Amino acid sequence: MLVYDPVEKKTLSVEESIIDFPEKLPVHSERLLLTYPLVDLHTHVRLNSGEDYNSLERASIRGGFGVVNIQPNTNPPISNEGVLRHHKALSYGKKVLFLHTLSFFGEVSDLQAMQCNGISGWSTDGLSYHSEDLLEAFLTKKPALLFDHSQLHELPGDFYISSRLPNARRPYSNEAIAIFRTVTMGLEFGFTRFHIQHVSTAESLETIEYLRKKAKISCELTPHHCYFLPEMINHPDHKINPPISKDRDNLNDALRKGLIDILATDHAPHPEKPPTFQDAPYGSSHIEVALSVYLTVFEDFRLVIDRLTVAPLQVIGISFEDLGFRFPDDSILIDLNAEFSVDSSTFESKGKNCAFNGCILRGKLIGFRRKGRWVYWDGQFLEI
Repeated sequence: MLVYDPVEKKTLSVEESIIDFPEKLPVHSERLLLTYPLVDLHTHVRLNSGEDYNSLERASIRGGFGVVNIQPNTNPPISNEGVLRHHKALSYGKKVLFLHTLSFFGEVSDLQAMQCNGISGWSTDGLSYHSEDLLEAFLTKKPALLFDHSQLHELPGDFYISSRLPNARRPYSNEAIAIFRTVTMGLEFGFTRFHIQHVSTAESLETIEYLRKKAKISCELTPHHCYFLPEMINHPDHKINPPISKDRDNLNDALRKGLIDILATDHAPHPEKPPTFQDAPYGSSHIEVALSVYLTVFEDFRLVIDRLTVAPLQVIGISFEDLGFRFPDDSILIDLNAEFSVDSSTFESKGKNCAFNGCILRGKLIGFRRKGRWVYWDGQFLEI
């Protein structure tokens, strides 16, 4: 069995007896990996009969995620202290630690003045806004880390024009222009820390590299953007925002080179999408298979684990120890050899809209351990 510590960047081969496993490990245990629980800085919860914190907790555990950062586009949005406290109450006491962002366009003006723990920053994600809204927010909000869904919402289109897909009216330059707008405008009003979500084009990467001379900028890659190309899109579950682009290989190379800082999921659950692209909402439900997508695409488990553990915590300026996680009492076990076909009908998530349905992936979570107790093992929840 392998043990990988992403904090110390050490890989060890150890005897199975050091950990009290629920049952005997399979014969190919040399390809089993014990490591830290994963961290996702980009997750959506729905409530109102949709994905709630109970189903999201189970889905997160099944995907190996012990820390999950919620975006503000709920109904109502997380835009004031009352709504935030409601979410904190619903997510309290779970095996998964839920952090929260606040709407950049809401009533709160100072995150540090909030009497709540576990606030990771401002966010524009999932919220439609124009330049005037952005300016007003920068004028009225106290600087803190800003998670930005960089998009010019005034320019419509579900897919990039070059993709030749239905309603392919979005300019390829849309995202890069929006990134430049957010960062340069923010700098003018004292904001210095920006996290650019789900980067989808090579042009955006070039823009980020230029702006890093002026501000502290991190960015993320999501499962659908590292796996799919426009010619692979054939189902409404592939309707993603930002759209799938031709630059998949550029994005993956940027992740390997460290130009993209972290991996995230952008888990966006919907019960079932309408059968047409036009009517379907954006998003894919896949927090349960995101790790497997990344292991399949990149094949280097150290790279994947680094970008799903320590790197995202560095973005928000915190450590596993700060959050109360102690390895190996808090850990996950992964079978690096396991292959399976994705079937969203078996998901714990209420979201069945998975872009990866039918895909053959390699690498699968076997167990999830929290505070010294196995919560999940080989398809079964032992606690919760």
